[in-house]
Amino acid sequence: MTDLLPTPPAPARGAEAPAPGAGGSVYRRTLATPGAARFIGPAFVGRLPIAMHALGTVLFVQDRSGSYAVGGAVAAAGALSEAVCVPRVGRALDRFGQARVLLAGLAGHLLGAAALLVTVWAGAPRPLWFLAAVVAGGCLPPVGTCVRARWSALLGGGALLPAALALEAATDELVFILGPTLVTALVTLVDPAAGLLASAVLLGVGALGLALQHGTDPGPRPASAAPPERIMRRPDARTLVAIVFAIGIGFGGIDVAMVAFAREEGLAAIGGLLLGMFAAGSGISGLITGARRHDRPLRARLLRSIALLTAGLALPLAGVGVATMIPLAVLAGATVAPTMINANAMMERIVPPHARTEGFAWLTMAVVGGLAVGSPLAGRLIDAGGARFGYLVPAGAGLLAGLTALLRRLYLPDVDAHGPAPASVPRPASAPESTTAPAITTVDPAG
Repeated sequence: MTDLLPTPPAPARGAEAPAPGAGGSVYRRTLATPGAARFIGPAFVGRLPIAMHALGTVLFVQDRSGSYAVGGAVAAAGALSEAVCVPRVGRALDRFGQARVLLAGLAGHLLGAAALLVTVWAGAPRPLWFLAAVVAGGCLPPVGTCVRARWSALLGGGALLPAALALEAATDELVFILGPTLVTALVTLVDPAAGLLASAVLLGVGALGLALQHGTDPGPRPASAAPPERIMRRPDARTLVAIVFAIGIGFGGIDVAMVAFAREEGLAAIGGLLLGMFAAGSGISGLITGARRHDRPLRARLLRSIALLTAGLALPLAGVGVATMIPLAVLAGATVAPTMINANAMMERIVPPHARTEGFAWLTMAVVGGLAVGSPLAGRLIDAGGARFGYLVPAGAGLLAGLTALLRRLYLPDVDAHGPAPASVPRPASAPESTTAPAITTVDPAG
């Protein structure tokens, strides 16, 4: 089974571990990787719609229908379609290369978004609204997934890859601060449809710009290569996806609960600030994590970060007012990015190079799917008992992530972030001897 996870190619120029005393920050060396500077800008622009499309849909549909519930349902249909389609899109990206798939996805998304705008504006039958939302969501190009795959191909699992993943985590947080703010401003100051229109334009600019960067495209899988193993047949990949799905539930719950909490306190505008503090805490901790030199094995780092996240997502339950909730939001957010960085790094190590885009896509699907579960669940609890009940969702999601990691920790391979990839599908050391895969060496999660 050694062919399942071949050793990645040698690191590209600029990906080697820095010599002791080498000048310059790890991020400056990462950004100096040949070709990186060209795709970072388009990737950032193309990622903004991830945080704009759903909110723009809610606000536009609410303006035309008078119902937030209808707006939320239409947006949820698009999110679920995205979650279902992302892994398949990821598989297509690995097979055909990013340029062809990005352009096809962009065309489908723009068609769906245009249909959504027209059908809602014209008051067409509501099933057509949902159909348009499904098309737009299912075709949404996974720009973040494409960028992580490009970093992986450029750095080849080298010492700078954790810094690159940390930059991606920080970019995600910045996107989720700027995106909703931009949508809200456009809807309020320009037109109810302006948020959706801006999302479509930004996606067009970013995805097209990224597709034109052929030099860093990992490219299509060679025709002579054997079809890759189905990633979700691997117990280690299933474990990672389950953990990240639980984290996504927490994200959905925290978004709704923070806004509801601010409104209950009579300070509705503070809801955005609380979410911004959560995202800022995550982004800063992610940058710190990426800049550090790590000596512990990747599995130990992942398990430790999940343990901290389990505690962190419960912190908002202790908030008794806005003054106390702000620092709690920062601390809770600070536990998120390190976990996502380690989860992405683990996925990068356990899947073969020609299937990494699909691997990252499964993690994206897990987050999106979790959001689609966590948001309405928190809304129901808030309607029943107030904003504090909404915080039970992220607290429970953190506990679920922690328990999943604890119970399935032996399925996560004991690999270093820069060492050779595991040679086969891992199994618990207590599994029957007749299992074909060899048992893996375990380490104490505490490191």
